[in-house]
Parts: sequence; C-alpha cells; structure tokens
Amino acid sequence: MQPEQSMVIIVDDDSGVREALGLLLAASGYATRAFATGKEFLQAELADHPTCILLDLQMPDMNGLEIQERLRETGSDVPVAFLTGNASVPAAVRAMKHGAADFIEKPALQGSRLLPLVGEMIDRHRGLMAQRLMDDAIVVRIRRLTRRETEVARLAAQGKANKVIALELGISERTVEVHRGRAMRKLELASAAELARLADHLMSLPAQQQR
Repeated sequence: MQPEQSMVIIVDDDSGVREALGLLLAASGYATRAFATGKEFLQAELADHPTCILLDLQMPDMNGLEIQERLRETGSDVPVAFLTGNASVPAAVRAMKHGAADFIEKPALQGSRLLPLVGEMIDRHRGLMAQRLMDDAIVVRIRRLTRRETEVARLAAQGKANKVIALELGISERTVEVHRGRAMRKLELASAAELARLADHLMSLPAQQQR
C-alpha cells in the first residue's frame, strides 16, 4: 500500500471527530478531505485516486445510510465504513447488505483498528480501479472488430471449433480462420485461453457493423 497516493474522505458533522481523524490519518501519510454534511460531500468533485470514505451514520441533514444509497445510485465503488456512537442492528444490517466495509464506534476510534481498516479499503479500491482500466482497454479493442469478426470471436470464446463456427455462421472454415486470426490480432491476444476470458465482454457488446 502507498498511503501518500491515497485519499480518505471524512463525512461527519462533529468538527472534533473530523479534526482527530484528519490528524491521525495525516500522521500515517494519507491525504484527507473532510465534510460536515452529506450534501456538501455529494456536491464535491473528487480526484480519481484510490479512496475510501469514513461516513457518520447519524447527521442532521442526511444520514449515512441515505448518503450510501446515493453513492450506490451513481455507481460508486469507493469503499465505505460507518462511524457511529450507537449503531442499531437494523441499520448495521442494511449498511452491510449494501456493501459497507465495517462499523466503527466513535468512542473506540483508535489507530489500532481504524488504520488497518483504512488500508484494506484503499487496497480494495486500488484493485477495483485497476480492473476498471483493464475493462475499458478491452472494450476499446473489441470495438475495433468488424461484425463478422465479433461473431467469430464470440463463438470461439465459447470453445467452439472453427468447423462448428463455420456451420453456425454459414461460411467456410477458411473464412472463419481468417476472421479469427484478425480478431486475435485486434484484441492483442496470443491464445484461445485468453480469448475465453473475454467471453463475457464479447457477449455484452453489440456486434459491430459489417465493414
């Protein structure tokens, strides 16, 4: 983990909690941003860094569960941990069901528990960001394919032999070989196993127009 490249967002209406957490996290090398209200946080523009959120469960303008729901609606994958003084069981169940990493009671806010949790959440988000970049690159390569190359690649990714693909598409086996070779080059793949791992991506995108 590289804390200096990471961001911890603190959302809490208690200025004392914001200050204490900011000092603790800064001493461990993390950059921090603090917000007093959920509305202020949701309106902010955040840098695209490995990030986690420490979110107060009870706030006057918008509670933590409502903020968590807003984040889910926007497709955010930033890990969230809740800060609370008196978490109820139903609130905890709902938050964990929606992906909360953990609950931390404010009287027990200590580096011995908080810092390892922050590290785990940052590492998790770093992995999600890396996977997202890989997925975006794969989509770009798939969009290079012609319609026929996409059709051949989809069937080949399912493990079907060239002869079977030829029968299904009503083309010659030699034509299948040509399209499959072109698809492999455009997708920058070296083996059938690598192509098989792209099966879901190939199926989720529409076939390109025939060129």
